[in-house]
Amino acid sequence: DRLFLASKVGFELPGVERGLRAAQIEAECEKSLRRLGVETIDLYYAHVDDRVTPMAETLEAFHRLIQAGKVRFIGASNFLAWRLEEARWLSAQNGWTNYCCIQQRHTYLRPKYGASTGAQVVANEDLLDYCRSRPITLLAYSVLLAGAYTRADRTIPHEYAGPDTDARLATLQQVAAEQNATPNQVILAWMLQHDIIPLIAASTIEQMQENLDALDLHLSDEQMQRLDRASA
Repeated sequence: DRLFLASKVGFELPGVERGLRAAQIEAECEKSLRRLGVETIDLYYAHVDDRVTPMAETLEAFHRLIQAGKVRFIGASNFLAWRLEEARWLSAQNGWTNYCCIQQRHTYLRPKYGASTGAQVVANEDLLDYCRSRPITLLAYSVLLAGAYTRADRTIPHEYAGPDTDARLATLQQVAAEQNATPNQVILAWMLQHDIIPLIAASTIEQMQENLDALDLHLSDEQMQRLDRASA
């Protein structure tokens, strides 16, 4: 009862087609419940937007799972802001449960214009503004770019390369030095102070401890402004 379990549906897997059809959502939920050995999934994500299946079909299927006690909350992932608003309107009109959160690719650096991250949709300013204006929480993934901020054997992904990234990295390093913290910790603290939940992962105990220590880091208003405004 101290665990909060989340699972996803929508992307293709061996034996599973991509999509958010009602039958698929309900069938995959049953499989997840059996694999996890639980009666309820706390948070069930639409892992990727389905532009073929009517959104009403998707939302009604999720709502049925909630009514049956098999799911507590639903979330979206890799959705555009206007699609979230469409979902909110449909749920309000039909008395269905709405998405409570959006899980999106987001980090301190900003991808250059026109850069592609494939099926991973980046949290742009439109989505960030939407989350500030609606009761929906942003959970960020790929926050630390697989260690590229601090590890010499990892490079910043090419979609972020450019003068804007150089300027933001310089500011990040300055704030980290002022705080006697690592760049990773500053990024995590920066997100938390913007009411964004960063999703973390670790390969070692030391990496996990570094991430958790960001909870004790408080950035000043001036430092937050410098980080926000850093640009080429």
